[in-house]
Amino acid sequence: MSDCVQQGILAVQQEWLEHELNGNIAGVVSLCSDDVVWLPPNQPALRGQNAVAGWLAALPEHRIRRIEIINVRIYSSGDLAYKLADFTTWFEKAGQASDEFVTGSHLWVLRESSPGHWQVAVVAWSTAGPTNTA
Repeated sequence: MSDCVQQGILAVQQEWLEHELNGNIAGVVSLCSDDVVWLPPNQPALRGQNAVAGWLAALPEHRIRRIEIINVRIYSSGDLAYKLADFTTWFEKAGQASDEFVTGSHLWVLRESSPGHWQVAVVAWSTAGPTNTA
């Protein structure tokens, strides 16, 4: 895999994280292909940008304070790539003395839609569930 491919995919990851931290649903969805498929844990598949945006908008509001991504592995062949990573996300919960965090792993399948421009085509993740630090 070329450094250019890895840098392009890591740039998508960084932009995604910034959108998540800012609560920008449209920004997250804009990084996905029109026919994106999300596979949330223990829920039906979400197919297409509109389904993903609607699902995200319906989630309970918890401000994301921080996201840490580790163990990133990227593999590619031609115009397809996949990224595996582990994450921890900290949420600010109203009325609680400490943040709640969730750990898990995710898989992205990406397509190169034009030279050097990658879009997320499939998102799947697993979580260990919320853990209160108090």
